[in-house]
Amino acid sequence: MRARRHRRARLLVLLMAAVGIALGILLPRIDAGATVPTARAAEVLGALGFGILGLVTVIYSLLFLVVQSSNTTFTPRLDLFQDDPWIWRTYALALGLFAFSTTAFLVMAGASDVTVVVPLLGFAVALVVLGLMWSIQAKAFDSLRMNSTLDRLQAAGREVIEGLYPRRPVPETSRTEPPAPAPTNGRPVLWRGPQTTLQQLELRRLLRAGGRTDAEVVFRVGVGRTLWPGAAVAEVSGDLDDDVVVASCVTGVDRTFDQDPLLAFRLLADIGIRAMSPAVNDPATAVQVLDAVVGLLLDLAQRDLTVGAITAPGSATRIHLDLPGWADYVDEGLDELLAASRHSPMVLERAVPTVTRLADQVPPDRLPEVAGRLQRLHAHLRALRLETDTPPPTV
Repeated sequence: MRARRHRRARLLVLLMAAVGIALGILLPRIDAGATVPTARAAEVLGALGFGILGLVTVIYSLLFLVVQSSNTTFTPRLDLFQDDPWIWRTYALALGLFAFSTTAFLVMAGASDVTVVVPLLGFAVALVVLGLMWSIQAKAFDSLRMNSTLDRLQAAGREVIEGLYPRRPVPETSRTEPPAPAPTNGRPVLWRGPQTTLQQLELRRLLRAGGRTDAEVVFRVGVGRTLWPGAAVAEVSGDLDDDVVVASCVTGVDRTFDQDPLLAFRLLADIGIRAMSPAVNDPATAVQVLDAVVGLLLDLAQRDLTVGAITAPGSATRIHLDLPGWADYVDEGLDELLAASRHSPMVLERAVPTVTRLADQVPPDRLPEVAGRLQRLHAHLRALRLETDTPPPTV
């Protein structure tokens, strides 16, 4: 969970600092083994501790500029690099090294010799920190490359899709049976906090609570949506406390990939729209974005999207989720991008075979949404007089 990762990151910083202080107190007291002059060890520890701290400060300052440049080039909602856990792990290790160096420097003051373990450990940890900082720099500069960013967005979107939707039976010859309708006469659970974004739902805890009270929860807000003060988050049928439902909602200021399958489509569309703006005018990027969106839709088309009902171990439905449907994905990924590209012959001409490939591979029950966008593409081409007569796609 995202909230747990942030808590673990803060705890890791404190833990590494504590470990560094503990080792700085204990290691200089070792009498056995090889030793080095205290003055020489103090020079090494001072150079390592203060040098690595200064280097970390400079590197992280540069990373902020890289992040700002990435947000300006692509979309301000793009935070793939900022969420990399190794950023804070590296910072925690560097802080631990600084704590160790400072503590050991103070503890061994007045001694003539100190165990060789002290400078060797500091040197080894410094090498690890330098290697991690090099890796972070490489990731930061890689995040400025368009192809790398699109690939990471596709991978993140595909990971959410694979975790949320199972594959449909093969062959698929008919429409998937719709799930049982969610009850509509439940008690509304209102959001009492300030305006925020629903990032995740902790379903395991809620499922156990619903099983104990024989309750059924119907969420009226999907992950990634805004929670407004006083708005209904869910409806509850049964004796389940409202606080339990509210506590299952993980909120924050940004949307995250953890349980939000629409986010990848939103970010890809944003990048494509920005590329087609008059200030940028980069149709080649819009074509790449279109390929990425269609790639995700091709994967999504072969999956069962009717998974909103969560059942308990006893086969009783306890939770109903508000999940997007096929039309929502097509709308989010294609509509705004195609509208922004309607005056670009390059994008439209590349979009026709790409969307046609999508129409050829989707199941019959999902073809109408794709066929409508394909007809719109042909209409844009005719408006630019690049097509004279095109037979409408078969639905």
